[in-house]
Amino acid sequence: MSHRMKRDWSVSWLLRLQLLVLCSLFFAGGLFGQQDGKANKAKFPADLPYRAPESIEELKQLETRVQQVLAKVESATVALSNGSGVVVSKDGYILTAAHVNREAGRRVRITFSDGRRVWGETLGNNHGSDYGLVKISAEGDWPFVEMGSSKDCKRGQWCVAVGFPVTYTRGTQPPARLGRILRTSSRSIMTDCTVMGGDSGGPLFDLNGKVIGIHSRVNESIGQNYHVPVDSYRDGWDRLASAEDWNRPRSRRGREGQDSDSKPAYLGVRRTENTQAAIVSYVTPGSAAAEAGIQAGDLILKFHRQEVESFDQLVQLVAARRAGDRTRVEVRRGDDVLRLRLQLGSRQ
Repeated sequence: MSHRMKRDWSVSWLLRLQLLVLCSLFFAGGLFGQQDGKANKAKFPADLPYRAPESIEELKQLETRVQQVLAKVESATVALSNGSGVVVSKDGYILTAAHVNREAGRRVRITFSDGRRVWGETLGNNHGSDYGLVKISAEGDWPFVEMGSSKDCKRGQWCVAVGFPVTYTRGTQPPARLGRILRTSSRSIMTDCTVMGGDSGGPLFDLNGKVIGIHSRVNESIGQNYHVPVDSYRDGWDRLASAEDWNRPRSRRGREGQDSDSKPAYLGVRRTENTQAAIVSYVTPGSAAAEAGIQAGDLILKFHRQEVESFDQLVQLVAARRAGDRTRVEVRRGDDVLRLRLQLGSRQ
């Protein structure tokens, strides 16, 4: 067998494996269901996280382990106002991304997977490395997960991405996506786990159910996405807990935190009343939407390569971007479908 044939077979096997595992998780065992005593005692080979299973039995063991991880972490994964996060202490400290927090001192709504909603406050943020911290305002013993060690992560290691994409309803169980670590360094972890808008700030777990990273950036390729290593949060914990904002983007004048990239994105359209669809009723003059040529009456079909099913979803997709980002919008105008380029602005 040629080297090329071996490589193609390996890639094909991995794709089939991931599809089979995901399908079995969703349809054959209850994605977040508790496992019975026998399943919980299933042997899991120590080297399995670094290679593809070689038998149906090993595949079942991998499925069992992933189900155990999800049953352990689902209750601690939360939806924030503009993204996701994960609770890592019983007194309510939440890891998230700096671009989700935006800045310290903001009040944010936190939604658990069981539907509970509480208020929290954004604390510190390292904008250069894109990590931030949130604290639940109410006292209580909150469900939480343990922070792992990202320095011990290895290429090829199995991992699970959890979060709340904008297409999923808050207050429900977050979807999980199985993948492998492609590359790791002290500044970032790259995986082939599928993440999208709304997942930002959500957790990346190892197969022991420990947080090893936080979702940060979505690549152009759906199979190459970036996560902040969890060790970065330990290194900056004191500054985060003291609500310090640092490494903000600099403006042309060299002043920290003054350019448009640090501001939330603003599209400049209003919804049409009495409909859930993303139909534009008004376009703000001079806004990004106006500059791109969006008009009242347009139905927005796609934003940043993602299908738009409702105006609320459009709001969440825009909120996941930053002012200054360039993207594309697809709209239906009468019988025509138009693809427009635009640069997002900020609300004045």
